[in-house]
Amino acid sequence: MSRTFWIRFALLVFVAGVPFALAALTPPPSPNLKEIAQRAAQELDRLLQLRAQQTFTIAAFPSIRAYAATSPETRSQRAAIALNELQAWVASDTHVREVVITDEQGIVIMATREGWNEDVSARKFVQDALRGQLAVSPIAQDRGEFSTYYAAPILDNRKEIAGALVIRVAAQEMWSVTPRGENFYAVISDENGVRLDDSGNPARRLTSFGPLDAPRAAQISRAHVYGAQLPQPRATTLTRAQELVTRGALDELTARDFDAGALAAQRLVSRPWYVLALAPAPTFVDLGWRFGVPLIAAILLAFGGALLLNRL
Repeated sequence: MSRTFWIRFALLVFVAGVPFALAALTPPPSPNLKEIAQRAAQELDRLLQLRAQQTFTIAAFPSIRAYAATSPETRSQRAAIALNELQAWVASDTHVREVVITDEQGIVIMATREGWNEDVSARKFVQDALRGQLAVSPIAQDRGEFSTYYAAPILDNRKEIAGALVIRVAAQEMWSVTPRGENFYAVISDENGVRLDDSGNPARRLTSFGPLDAPRAAQISRAHVYGAQLPQPRATTLTRAQELVTRGALDELTARDFDAGALAAQRLVSRPWYVLALAPAPTFVDLGWRFGVPLIAAILLAFGGALLLNRL
């Protein structure tokens, strides 16, 4: 081809490349990660508080209080009414998997499924309820599925603690709150740096950002924090993120700590948990589509235009 053709081609590449270059250099619209994290944290707080209040309300039913406060010798006389009410609750709520009542020592004295006479006193949510607190567990693996536990104290007529009411709720209820978009995902983390959810990669659920310190790992194993079937969550390699999250130093977290492109973090009100909204870091494939495709399009247009001019 002639020298004139290549001159025309070069000029057309420049002319055609300008709009493509401007389009490629214009960054895609970024999600408002701060707003996403705040909204998700508010929704999760609302869900946790609603479930905890519901558990407290059921624990105050006269039939539940009477059953827990009755002596073991005469308890069977009150069992039918209490059990019927708990079974009706389970049947009416698709997310509630089971309900149990413990005595003041943490021994199961009633269950809508198996587990009667089981000692659950080591579980922190039971301990908290028996101290008079409303309790919520992180996601735990028990009975072959992932669940959240809510617990409330059961009081006798003297306002003394006679036992605890515990409900197990399918983890899908909490997971449905975690947002995900075309260019962002979210992580729910607890105070141990364990991901309770990860909408960017569900396979990372119940993994810690980095290795757990020895005292924390021992306490988690002893109390079955993440369920009897998961004594220890496996760790990933985000060691700095693990250290900062367990210290509660959210203001020191950066997107780089999560191998992400952007980050916003929001602390919950009801629990020492966090919502992290993240935008993925761009990959070579992303950059190729963003810059390579416009360049190839400009070259093809310029080549076709040069051929056309060459024939005129």
